[in-house]
Amino acid sequence: MLLKCYITLSKCYYICSKKEKDMSKHYLKLFTAIALIAVFILQAMWLYNMYSFLENELKQELDNIFSQSIQKEIYSRLNDGSRILSDGIIKDARPDIDPDLNALYFNEFLISQNIPFVFAALDSILNEELEKEVGQLKYSLKLLDNQGQTIDEKSNEMQNNISKPFFVKTMPIRIDNSELIQIGIDSPYKIIFRKMLLLLITSLISGLIIIYCIFLQIKIIARQNRMAEIRTDFTHAMIHDMKNPITTILMGINVLKGGKLDDKELLGKQYYDIITKEGEQLLSLTNKILTIARFEEEKIDLSKTNINLKTMFNSLIDKYKLISKKEIQIITEYNDVEDIYADKEYIYEAFSNLIDNAIKYSKETILITIDCSKDMNNTVIKIKDNGIGISLKDQKRIFDKFERVIAPKHNKNSGFGLGLNYVYQTIIAHDGDIKINSVLDKYSEFTIILPNGKNNKTFVD
Repeated sequence: MLLKCYITLSKCYYICSKKEKDMSKHYLKLFTAIALIAVFILQAMWLYNMYSFLENELKQELDNIFSQSIQKEIYSRLNDGSRILSDGIIKDARPDIDPDLNALYFNEFLISQNIPFVFAALDSILNEELEKEVGQLKYSLKLLDNQGQTIDEKSNEMQNNISKPFFVKTMPIRIDNSELIQIGIDSPYKIIFRKMLLLLITSLISGLIIIYCIFLQIKIIARQNRMAEIRTDFTHAMIHDMKNPITTILMGINVLKGGKLDDKELLGKQYYDIITKEGEQLLSLTNKILTIARFEEEKIDLSKTNINLKTMFNSLIDKYKLISKKEIQIITEYNDVEDIYADKEYIYEAFSNLIDNAIKYSKETILITIDCSKDMNNTVIKIKDNGIGISLKDQKRIFDKFERVIAPKHNKNSGFGLGLNYVYQTIIAHDGDIKINSVLDKYSEFTIILPNGKNNKTFVD
């Protein structure tokens, strides 16, 4: 009664915990997506603010270059030693006032001396200053009257029809604003991005690192959840599958203990045989779990001998033909391969698991082929069935411990997901290899490769 209650409570816990894990996965994905979006938004905002800062900084720099270029053109005419200036006073020109306004007074003086503003010289000075201070830029330079009409124009590859230049500024070159200079500069995004190159690379690398770290975190969490699911499934399967043999053993013991079969020797023997069989099944499961644990810890001492393949497979064929309720046809091809060098106990159990799986997950008529071949280094044994097959996705984890990738489709075939892991651990311990080739709903073929002779290692306590 207590066992039944425990099993019922375990089932309820299993169902509730599964629903809770599904909801946790959903929230994990949602929070991860929100976190990634938030990271990218913050990264984009930071880059945008940095671009805006560099853009404003560049505009200020262009403003200074434009003003200084006008001043240089004026002062170059003033300092031209080839000219003789008549005596005169430069009205209101003082170095302590606004340098732009001060330059205007000098320009007015020069014009009064019949030395006009040289627009082409300004273009040359401006182009030189831009290349020196900023880089090569496309610009348009215009000389305008006080009505905004173009008197002269210079262009450095910039299209005049650009609707919105990056930088536009107009400065007078006469006190009365009768003449003005206007500059328009095309978008210098390449220069700004060049200044941001290190930041962009750093941002990209940090973004990739963040994404990679989040991916690793999700992978670790998913793996932990998967391990938790496997443990839960294993516990549930163990409780479910151990219930029947334990119940059978207890019932048989109670019947024998009650003395009802004292005068029925044949029936009593059947009860003893059933109890023994169920006990051996539980012991086999326990030994398999312990053996896998020892394989993983490399604490198995393999007693290798030459094993006759025909004798071993005949024994397995007789065994499964006797206990199976289905019609079984097993075809063997030894191809002059007589024996293998392996531990008899472990290798027998490994092949037994493969044949057992082929029978469990087969169609009504079972056809199993065992093909053996040998070269100088290895013996290759292929076991192929005509069963339900294994999907390509499930083939990647078919040898993992507690994996039962076939069982969900065939709930009548319960188990703990230890059989193929046991096979894998056994073959690896023999310095061999195992591969699977399967097509869903058609067949599964396991290829076991075992080294010949006595050159393979053993694991020792």
